[in-house]
Amino acid sequence: MSTSSSDNEHGQEDSAPVAARRIWFPYVWTGLLVGVAVFMQLGGADQDAKNVSVVITTALLLIGLSIWFIRSSPFSRRTRWSIGLSPWIGLIAFGSLVELINNGDVGIVGWRWRWSAVPDEQLQMPVSASTAEGWESTANDYPRYLGSGYMAEVSGVQLQTDWEKHPPKELWRQKIGAGWSAFSIVGKYAVTQEQRGPNELVTCYDLRTGELIWSHADEVRFDPGGSGAWGGIGPRATPTIHKQRVLAQGATGILNCLDARTGKKLWSHDTLAENGAGNIMWGKACSPLVVPGEGGREMVVVSVGGPDGRSLVSYDFETGEEIWAGGDRRSSYASPIDAELLGQRQLISVNENFVTAHRSDTGAVLWEHPWPGNSDTNATIPQPVPLAGDRVFLSKGYGIGSSLLQLSRDSEGAIQITPLWEPAIRTVMKTKMCNVVMRDGFVYGLDNGIMQCIDLETGKSQWKKRRRPAIGHGQIMLIGDVILALTESGELLLVEPSPKKYRELASVRVLPEEQVTWNNPAFASPYLLVRNGEEVACYELPLVDQPPLVDAAL
Repeated sequence: MSTSSSDNEHGQEDSAPVAARRIWFPYVWTGLLVGVAVFMQLGGADQDAKNVSVVITTALLLIGLSIWFIRSSPFSRRTRWSIGLSPWIGLIAFGSLVELINNGDVGIVGWRWRWSAVPDEQLQMPVSASTAEGWESTANDYPRYLGSGYMAEVSGVQLQTDWEKHPPKELWRQKIGAGWSAFSIVGKYAVTQEQRGPNELVTCYDLRTGELIWSHADEVRFDPGGSGAWGGIGPRATPTIHKQRVLAQGATGILNCLDARTGKKLWSHDTLAENGAGNIMWGKACSPLVVPGEGGREMVVVSVGGPDGRSLVSYDFETGEEIWAGGDRRSSYASPIDAELLGQRQLISVNENFVTAHRSDTGAVLWEHPWPGNSDTNATIPQPVPLAGDRVFLSKGYGIGSSLLQLSRDSEGAIQITPLWEPAIRTVMKTKMCNVVMRDGFVYGLDNGIMQCIDLETGKSQWKKRRRPAIGHGQIMLIGDVILALTESGELLLVEPSPKKYRELASVRVLPEEQVTWNNPAFASPYLLVRNGEEVACYELPLVDQPPLVDAAL
């Protein structure tokens, strides 16, 4: 009996610390993970990392507490299993009833009932009622993605910066179908892409009134996450307007060439099916590029991302006949550009994990340079920017940053790529969805949602300003000598492009705060078009010494 008593006493002594540790586990585990989450939110990590940290710490907290309740809590077996499994049963029930919606960079998550109709499904199909009469180009046109250059820049215009005395004037506002496409503007007409129910549309509106002129429909619907919960529904690319034709590529890879006056289809290609290419996670976002070809004919170039020499494909502008295909890289979300570097015309495309340059006459690859970015995870969106001195500026988000590349030829004439500075040296200008603008040797952009200025030559940060409310993954444009920024929450800002400090000149709300705004604005002086996946508005921006011929041209 004494031996049994001794063993029991030792057993109780040994189990006491274990029991104590088990009782304190939920407190320690909760405190640890909450501390990590708070540290991440208050620290200097990117917003992407902060958002991911909330998801991970919440999941670890639930997993740890569930296991503790089932295995170690001082309750009956039935109670342990009931408490341990209840959060997961609740989450399953919640997920079957409620759909979460990505409301942008700042970590705000919206929701809706799963059975409720999404906004684009509540819109009627537009009825084409007229023809775009008097379709003529003007000096103020904004005819394609980012306008007329490599950056969103409009020169020769001076904006009033005192919006208290000279506020922007709202001309019209209306509902629009889903999608992240921007507008292209020629003369008095504006063209975009949108999703309404089962139809992906190319639509043309009267710039001054918002009246629908014509629409073209393809019966396809791109939805990457179920009702667009995270990536958004509908088309992504911006149409290109050239010589009274509209070129538009939808989210599933359908490339249409339309008559700009009527919307009538002239030719079309299902680029993914025809080139053996699969779609990328968030849909095709490449805007078509029109460039001169051999013998005076023009080409339409699109990033298809097909294998076996079918990454970049060109078609005859007039007939739609394929001219050439080249490269093997999978697409990213950037659009190809046409540049002259080292005395040679080059078509540069930022692809998945590489930036690739092609010959414009044959599509053959001229050079490639590694540039990280998986199109299903840490996607690459910003455009490459070719610069004087045979250089190319690159930037991207997801913690990567930017780089300045120098092109040269070796003794045998082969093109060599040398980074003058790169993310390993300067982790700056981490542009996730935004493109940059440049002025007087300095680069301005949104470093993971925070406006930043860097020195182009060195990559050194001049300043970085965190604004409240946040700019987030918005868009920027250089108009004259001011930066116009459209925030992710639908606010319009004017910022002075100075390397000395961030100086905000004016602000006004132009789109509802509860609707995430990722679309690029379009400006054909003095008219500014802003949109998101639910609403579009047209503003007349106040100009300094506004020329009377602007309205006359329209």
